[in-house]
Parts: sequence; structure tokens; C-alpha cells
Amino acid sequence: MHFYRIASQSSTPSGAAARIVRRALAVAVLAPFALLGCSNYADQPELNPRRWAPAAVEREWSPPPYAKPLVASPPAAAMSENFPTPERGRRYALSELIELALKRNPATRLAWQSAEAAAAAAGKARAPFYPVISTQSVNGYQRLVDLVPKHWGTLKTWQSRNQVSLDYDLLDFGRRDAAASSALNEVIAANLLFNRAVQQVAFNVERSYYELDAAEAGVDAAEATLKLATTDRTNAERRQQHGVATQPEVLLARQRDAQAGYDLENARLAVSLAQADLAVALGVRAGDAPDVERLGSQPVPSSLGADVEQLIDSAVRARPDLAAKVSTVRAKQADVALARAELYPTLGFTSFYGGQAFTYRLSNPETPTFTAMAPEYGAGVTLKWDVFTGFSRVNSIREAEAEREAARADLSSAELDVAASVWRTYYSYLTARRKYEYAEALLAASESSYRSNFRSYGLGLVNIIDLLSAERELASARFTIIQSKAELLISAAAVSFATGAIAPEARP
Repeated sequence: MHFYRIASQSSTPSGAAARIVRRALAVAVLAPFALLGCSNYADQPELNPRRWAPAAVEREWSPPPYAKPLVASPPAAAMSENFPTPERGRRYALSELIELALKRNPATRLAWQSAEAAAAAAGKARAPFYPVISTQSVNGYQRLVDLVPKHWGTLKTWQSRNQVSLDYDLLDFGRRDAAASSALNEVIAANLLFNRAVQQVAFNVERSYYELDAAEAGVDAAEATLKLATTDRTNAERRQQHGVATQPEVLLARQRDAQAGYDLENARLAVSLAQADLAVALGVRAGDAPDVERLGSQPVPSSLGADVEQLIDSAVRARPDLAAKVSTVRAKQADVALARAELYPTLGFTSFYGGQAFTYRLSNPETPTFTAMAPEYGAGVTLKWDVFTGFSRVNSIREAEAEREAARADLSSAELDVAASVWRTYYSYLTARRKYEYAEALLAASESSYRSNFRSYGLGLVNIIDLLSAERELASARFTIIQSKAELLISAAAVSFATGAIAPEARP
């Protein structure tokens, strides 16, 4: 229904409104010219893009004053989050280090946010299952020139149009189901990759912890070797004073003493490097790496509890990254279904309801101001079918099928890699176990040999060369047992990582 009334000329829009419109247009036109007068406007990239690029090919780029606010350091750009930090003066056990790393390491946060994004994308993929409701409102004033024979005039109009619409796809031949299935499988894949990232962080912490403990034990061994070398040098110098040792013997002892000091400094450097590796694994700066509890006499694993074939079967079933590739194959299969569904039409429902209100007046011939309000509504069914698209849909199906087959091949390759990884780590563990047993026997024999040579040297039964040789072998045996223990512990952790075992600290 339409409503209108005839008003006198005095009810027309006021001249103030027209002046406001004219002033707004003037501001819009003059604003760019006003900006041209600003001193820094000439530095804008649309006017002078070369000022934003390096000035010369042989010089580093230095940000000019107008670009410095855009250049930020990583700490300034990073979000301020309340992550736990290592406590000063506290020694952390391995389980505590893993728990700290899972909270602080950026790799876990990256995988977690990727899974969050995939979940949101899955929710977005289900949007077509619901109707789309939208609103639109157009309001404004127009002054138009009205050209009529022998004269002209103006048409002044105020208009307000408001509308609500509802649209829904009634039939899409599987498009929505395929897109939702693909997105849900991508969520599962992202979640499984998050699990693998957690396992990777835990393994990195284990490896860094064992390497740091070995480095610190290496310092202890180097200090003990230096003490032995100093004792041997002192004994040689004392025997020379009593005329029972020669100058070459003393020089050899001093040489060995200096070499032991040199080895000690290398051992201390290894500790600093291992601390940096542990800090990276934890997700803290190198200077914030915490002190760790020493392993001491902690026993080494005696067995893995299964043979290599059982471990491979377990890895194929439990590895989350392998399961993620299965979900990727399923997502690609859903993409094929989506590409095939594009061959068919879509049947939809559309509707709207609203109203329009307006006023208008002509100046020549002069008319009174007319005002009207009226409802607007409509509903209908739409059928859309792209009959020919330049073979685009056919090639989309081929592309989707090829990507699905590539995902299947990637899955097969990953399964072979998992089996090979378990095989390598299993036999690395067995070798490390046997090497550790030999290292224990080597250390025991070297200690006995040095004690025997030390006593014999005091009695003059052996020369300094025999003593220093025994000392050198003892030092080598100490480093060998330390490295063998670390290698055995790391190889056992590598087997767990290769099979997809979950660290106790990360279990749900």
C-alpha cells in the first residue's frame, strides 16, 4: 500500500541540508590537495616508491625516518603471553623439562594454532547447510537535473530503502557434504600432526638433556684427567730432583699436563653448546637454560621389550603423522566428490522483505513535495546450471583425482619411511647397548692398568712413557663410557620416538 501527502513548498528539505552536502563535496575534492602540502606526503609509496627500496645494490638498506615505525624486532612483534620461565638456581629433572618445553616451545604452539585454524575452517565449511540471512539499508539525498523540452529543472529526492533477505540452497548434489567431509578430515590431520609435534618436542628435550649430562660428565672426567696429569708431572719432577728421572721424562709429563688442560677447556665448551641446544628445545633463550639434575648412576635400559617387527607394526598403527596422511587421503577423496558435484545444477530458494520511503520535488514545473512509504517483498526458486565452462570442471575432476593419487603415494612412502626409521633406531640401540658393555670393560681395564703403572713407576719398574700411556688410555676410557651411555639413552629414546610413543607428560 502506498501513502502520500501533498505539502506546501515550505516543507521541502531545508537549504541547510543542501549546504552541508555542498560543503562535504568540497572537502572531498580539496582534501587530496591539502595533503599534497604536507611535508611527508611526498614520501608515500604511491608517489615515490623508490624511496622505500634500498638506495643502492652494494649497500644495506637502512630504514628512513618515515619507515622506522614499521620496523620492529621479533620481541616487540611477539605477543606478550604468560609462559612459564625456568627458575634460577633450581635443578630440573627430565620430566620437568619436558613439561616446561611443551608449554613454552613455539613448535607446539604453531601446531596447536594450525589445528585451531583447521577446526575453524571445518566449521566454516558447514556454513552452506544453513540459510544466509542478510540486511541492506540505503539512505541518502539526490539533486538531479531534469531535462524536459524547452526548459530544465531539478529533481530533489530523499530516499530510505531497507530490506531483509533469506537465501538457502535446497539441492546441491553433494557439494556441501563433500566440502564438509574434506574439511573435517583436514582437522583430524592437523590434530594428529599436533600430536607428532608434541612427540618431537619431547624427544628433542630428551636428546638435549642426555647430551648436556654427558657434556657435564665429560668436564668431570677432564678434571680428573688433569688431576692425574698434574700428579704425574709432580712425581716426575720430584724424581728428577732425586736423580732417578731424566729431563725428557719431565718434559713428557709437562706435555701431558698441558694437553689435559686443553681437553678440559674443550669439555667446558661442549657444556655451553649443549646448554644452547637444550634452551632451543625448551623454547627459551640460551642464557635462560636451567640447570639439570645429573643422571649419576641411573641404570640404562636393558631391553626394548619387543623385537623389530613388533615395533614396526606398532609404529604403523600408532604414528600420528602416518595417521594424518590417511586423513589427508580421505580429504582428497572428498575433494574428488566435490569436483564431480560441480557437474550438476543447484536449486535454491530466495526471498526478501523490506520497505521504501522517499520524498521528491520538481522545480520546473514546480511541484509540491511528495512523501510515500511502501512495503517490498518477494520469494522464488532459482535453478543455476553452468552448462559449459570451457572444460574447467572436467579438468578440475582430473586435478582432484591426481592429487588424491599423489596423497596415496605419499602415504605409501611415509609408511616405508616409518618402517625404515624403526629399523635404524632399533639396531642403533642394539649396537649402542653392546658398545656400552665394552666401554664398561674398557674403563675397568684402564683403571687397573693405570693403578698398576703408577705403582710400578714409583718403584722404578716402568718409565714415564708407560705411565703417561696408561693415563691417556684411562682418560679415553672415561670419555668413551660417558659418550656410550649418552648414545645408549638417546638411541632408546629414538626408538620410542620412531614408534610414536607418547611421553607421560603429554598424555591427555
